[in-house]
Amino acid sequence: MDLQLRATHAFIEEEDDFLLTTHVNSDADGLGACMAWAHLLRGLGKRADIGLPEPPAGQCSFLAGWDGVRHFADLDLARYGCAIVADCPSLDRIGSVRPSLSPDTRLLNIDHHRGNECFGALNIVEELSSTCELLYHLAIGLGYEIDAVAADQLYAGILFDTGGFRFSLTTATTFEVAAALVRRGARLDAIAEGVFGNKSLGSVKQRGQAIESLVLRLGGRVAVLHLDRKAMGAGEPDEVVNYGLMIGGVEVALLLKERTPGCYRISLRSRDKVDVSQVAGTFGGGGHTRAAGLELTGAPQDIVDNILAEIGRHLNFNNNYS
Repeated sequence: MDLQLRATHAFIEEEDDFLLTTHVNSDADGLGACMAWAHLLRGLGKRADIGLPEPPAGQCSFLAGWDGVRHFADLDLARYGCAIVADCPSLDRIGSVRPSLSPDTRLLNIDHHRGNECFGALNIVEELSSTCELLYHLAIGLGYEIDAVAADQLYAGILFDTGGFRFSLTTATTFEVAAALVRRGARLDAIAEGVFGNKSLGSVKQRGQAIESLVLRLGGRVAVLHLDRKAMGAGEPDEVVNYGLMIGGVEVALLLKERTPGCYRISLRSRDKVDVSQVAGTFGGGGHTRAAGLELTGAPQDIVDNILAEIGRHLNFNNNYS
């Protein structure tokens, strides 16, 4: 693992004011990484502010430090000489933060996605379970003290991005990092409740709507779910797409999420026969072997049929895409 410790140490030492941000539709991994980074940097006497591409929606309100998470529009981005971008395979993923940054802003890119575009002045990219696991290794390598607050923040990100230590990028080292965080004070029960049990009524009903829409395609090997704009009003769904993989014989689950008329974000999940990052990459998306995403415009049935055609090639499925 190349953590570029000397370069990272120099990057941190040379600056006093840090902007931290993560991707649109932020989740517990990106947020946990930003919050832990900010906490560690403040411990070094630095100023560290978190500015999200969208107004905070309470995703990690159960973590200490949440009151310091803000919308980027509430910050004066001109004051920051550098920014730390967490959990983003491309700079486009920080949405409206990107055009608001000064062209002279130096970027530290820390991410766990394969295919990261290495857009920073310094890029620390390793395909691990989560960006929070990567940040743990980086903090230890730099000699930073991880206290109970940072332990909670990092553990939350790891727990979320591994789906409760179920996904394929979970390794023995992931469990070792989790254990180390517990020894440093991470609260297993409180964090698990915050990550998996902190849902609104609307988001719980949203899951029901997605399940109700579920149909099987490609001979029962692909589960397709759909959430329209009204359903998406409850917010970005976390694990809805995974319900498709609960069905025996399903190899890939596909969730179509309508953002605006004719514009869809698509989440893909797979078992072990299809690399969905390759499927997503065909359409300009990306991600991991078992979890990926993309964005397309058009009629929903055409979008689904085009993606099914690509999945069918990976499954060597030669029948029509019904």
